[in-house]
Amino acid sequence: MTNATPREPTQPQRPAELMAQVTAAQSRVRSLRCGAVNRDQLNLAQDQLLAAMELYAAELERRRLPIPRSLRDELRLYREIRVRPSPSVPYRPRDRS
Repeated sequence: MTNATPREPTQPQRPAELMAQVTAAQSRVRSLRCGAVNRDQLNLAQDQLLAAMELYAAELERRRLPIPRSLRDELRLYREIRVRPSPSVPYRPRDRS
């Protein structure tokens, strides 16, 4: 039994915890790309991945730590392909027309 106390919503998470969330989200996106693709599920998983990467990058910046190149590049890619007109609207692919 552990004595883990619940984390306050405003208390920052450790980078290792946030990286674990990024890794889990990346795995989910990869698994949804295999076989028949359910576009809605894949879009949701990509939104969750982008959110996890944003949280991780923000925590690294808050701690004045460098953002790994691979994370920076993946963030740039997902920011480019997932566009959100306002915070209340889910991400959607950018219109290329």
